[in-house]
Amino acid sequence: MPRRRFQEGCLRVINGKWVLWFYQDELRNGIVERVKVSKRIAAVGEISDRELERRKQDILNAVNKQTEPVPRQSRDCITLEQFIPEWRENAAPTLKPSTRKSMESNIRAHIIPVLGKVPLRDLTVLKYQELLNSMMETTARGTRRNIISDFQSILNAARIWHKDIVIPQVPRKELYYGKKKVGEGRKGVSFSVSQARAIIKELMSRRPWNVFFPLLACSALRSNEILGLYTEDCDFQANVIHIRRGAWNGKIQTLKTDESEDDIPMPPQIKELLTEYLKTHTHQLLFPNKLGRPYNRKQIVAKILHPVLDKLGIPHKGMRIGLHAFRHCLGSVLLRDNGVLIAQRQLRHKNPGITLKNYGHILDNDHVEAITAVESVLLSTSGTK
Repeated sequence: MPRRRFQEGCLRVINGKWVLWFYQDELRNGIVERVKVSKRIAAVGEISDRELERRKQDILNAVNKQTEPVPRQSRDCITLEQFIPEWRENAAPTLKPSTRKSMESNIRAHIIPVLGKVPLRDLTVLKYQELLNSMMETTARGTRRNIISDFQSILNAARIWHKDIVIPQVPRKELYYGKKKVGEGRKGVSFSVSQARAIIKELMSRRPWNVFFPLLACSALRSNEILGLYTEDCDFQANVIHIRRGAWNGKIQTLKTDESEDDIPMPPQIKELLTEYLKTHTHQLLFPNKLGRPYNRKQIVAKILHPVLDKLGIPHKGMRIGLHAFRHCLGSVLLRDNGVLIAQRQLRHKNPGITLKNYGHILDNDHVEAITAVESVLLSTSGTK
């Protein structure tokens, strides 16, 4: 039986967190051993000194009154739920805020409820499939693929940090993701050229949108990229715009991919608009809100774009039309008139296949015209053979 003791423990700050070190009796291979263990209490500054002392004392009181040894858990039996805090502390801070938020949502809503109690060593293909099956009725097929990708990323970290645990490798081709629902997998919504012109014309008297939307339409910038532009990114000598950073939820962050960080041309009319705009502009951000921070993309869509669409009679209900529709518009025009290489360069895609797959809206019209031309020959009634 463990002997009673009255230790005071040792508080230390490790990686920005208060950690309490103390001794407890553990049962190892039938033998009771006294071992030094640690327990995280809270982040520095998260709680008051009085609350820190109270939590510390609660832990020590329980340990000092210990009457039975604690069974020593084998590292080989660590569960996914037990590993997640380690991932949150060491891997999550290295991710972009938007990526971290998405992964945390998937962890809490889908991964932990289904697989949290499963040891890492038992996460076989059947467990993966259990996770997928639990989401079949509530998520889209693309969402399920993304969640599996997040799950595998977490397990890759576990393999690196705990090489003593054999965690199964599960190829994606061994998983069944289910069929697409009706309406899934549609190409992104694109404005027609006439619609884009009408929107820009409607906003020509409203600063800064009289510059924001023409630049958006003529550059194919993603929303986070245009919101992250600084005035210094406008190079009027070289007639280019440097894409160096993005903005998400009012905060500056890195770009989506390495290919995204590039220069794009500054055409003459955009150069003229920017030159006039910057004459009275005093902020580092090219398009700051009233607080001097990047605008929120959703607010621009809800308060600026959608009211204009309503006024112009452009339907958008249930279609999720946002700022990206301008990117689809320009990408489609470039594909039609200039070919895939120019479109790929402007859109900054690594793979030209992505350009063709996601931005070939107007190519569909060319397809129709080609088939119509063939039809006129095959079904001709002129008697020509």
